[in-house]
Amino acid sequence: MQLQSAAILLTASLLLPGVTPAKVSIDFIPSSAEQERNARVYQAIWDKDGERIVKALEAWTCVPFSESRIVAIVADAASHSGGPEHPMRLRAGYFRNVKQSTLVHELGHRHLWQFPNRLDGIDGHRTLYLILDRVWADVWGEQFARDRIRDESAWAARYDYSGAWKWASSLKSGESRLLWNRLLAINGFPTGCRGP
Repeated sequence: MQLQSAAILLTASLLLPGVTPAKVSIDFIPSSAEQERNARVYQAIWDKDGERIVKALEAWTCVPFSESRIVAIVADAASHSGGPEHPMRLRAGYFRNVKQSTLVHELGHRHLWQFPNRLDGIDGHRTLYLILDRVWADVWGEQFARDRIRDESAWAARYDYSGAWKWASSLKSGESRLLWNRLLAINGFPTGCRGP
C-alpha cells in the first residue's frame, strides 16, 4: 500500500508545472564490432533527445518512468523491448529516423510494463498506439509522427501493425483519453489524465 501511495504522489507531481522528468540512462551495446557505428547513432539520438522522450512519455501516460538505467543491444536483428531482466534490442540497419522512432516505440513498451492489467480486447501495441504518435510529435514534430505511422503500418510481419494503427486512428475525440484513464484506474494509478 505504501508503494502504491508513493506511486500516486509521484504521478500527481508529474502533472504539476516545472516537475523534472525522471533521469534515464541507456547503455547502447553493439552486438559486434560492425555495429559500433550504429550504437553510436542511437547514443547520439539519446544524448540529444532522451530527456524530451522521457518527458513526453511521462506526460502522455501520466505515469513516471520506472527505470533509471536500461541496456540496449544494437544488433542486426528485430527490435524488441526486452524484459524486466533482459536488455532491449534495437535493429542496427535502420536509417536514423527509423532508429529514432524505434527507440521510442520500444521504450514505450517498457514504460507500459507498469500496467500488468490490460483493457479487454486491447493488446500491447494498441495500448502503445494510444500515445506513441503524440510522443513522436512532441519530440520531432507532427510530420515525423505521420511519416512513422505510415511506415509502421506498412511493416510486413506476423503482427497486424496496420490494423492496430487504423484502430488507434479511428478513435473519436476523447475516446483515447477515456480508455487511457480506464487503464490507469485498473492498475491503481490516479485517473484524470489529460493525456491521449
